[in-house]
Amino acid sequence: MSLRFRRSLKIIPGVRLNFNKDSIGLSLGVRGAHYTMNSKGRRTISAGIPGTGISSVEVLSSGRRTSRSSAQEMMSQEDSGPPAPGLFARKVERDLNAFLLDIYNSDSKDTPVEVVEKAAALKAKHPSLASAADLITFLHGVTDDKTKIDALTLGQHLWSNRASVFNDQFVSKYFKGITPSAQITRGISTNEIYNAQTLGFIYTEVLQSEQKYDQALAVLDEMIPDQLVAISIADIELITKKYDEAIETTEDIDNEDDATAMLLILRGIAFREKSLNDAAVECFKRSLARKDRSEALLHRALFERAETYARMGKKAMAVKDLEKILVDEPQYPEVEEKLASIKK
Repeated sequence: MSLRFRRSLKIIPGVRLNFNKDSIGLSLGVRGAHYTMNSKGRRTISAGIPGTGISSVEVLSSGRRTSRSSAQEMMSQEDSGPPAPGLFARKVERDLNAFLLDIYNSDSKDTPVEVVEKAAALKAKHPSLASAADLITFLHGVTDDKTKIDALTLGQHLWSNRASVFNDQFVSKYFKGITPSAQITRGISTNEIYNAQTLGFIYTEVLQSEQKYDQALAVLDEMIPDQLVAISIADIELITKKYDEAIETTEDIDNEDDATAMLLILRGIAFREKSLNDAAVECFKRSLARKDRSEALLHRALFERAETYARMGKKAMAVKDLEKILVDEPQYPEVEEKLASIKK
């Protein structure tokens, strides 16, 4: 699971707040013309002709000085609550902001262990930040066994109290820029803001890693139903060999985007496991019909179709699909092993 922190926030149309390693900036304007200023005092005007590559930039002030107070004034111009404290923010809020900027500093990335330790220290110092600290602890703690957190207990606590946790004043204000990437199944991930839905996906993955599939399905049933939820449900149904249920979950699907293409792949797997290989191949064919799908998804479809061809005795076709994967991704999991077994 990878993590990133958004460094730019749209306030209103034409106005954007930008966060860098050592400064905070404000950009105003429309396409082709912008006025920018940052907390170091640098001010520029840029203008250009959209679509031509022709532009010019005039530096009004180089802004060599660094001013903490000017940075706070810049941040306080955000009316709808940017991920930065206002001029008169309390220490608890300033400490949370400093913590987030610290752990998401791309120039000195913390390990999961370090993040968990810093979150624990923040929670001990400011009990009112318990929700924010627990969410960060869970998010990073589940990515490394060395953190030694009780992911099941913490996940259950956060999920059971998700309404109050995400309505917390600090979480609702400062977590808008945190966008975890959690794998739903091989080839599909979610990259939405850290909200209750994202928490549900991460918690579900934790439960699956512990083979608590019924509990994982119970969490998914409580989530807002969408295509990613359907993918996660179908994935669990395949793992638990509930193939008829997986076919039902993935019915009436057209290849409209990556998510629906993945549902077709999972449907094909379910058919294959029921020895309905022709139906399976048709599902994989439909998932591969659009070449503008993500590379990870297309590779998953090719791999699953190769497995199906191998079971049908069509070894040459299986090898062809697997070698297509190797052209783009030589390290794709299990391809070399599968090729070796087919060529015996």
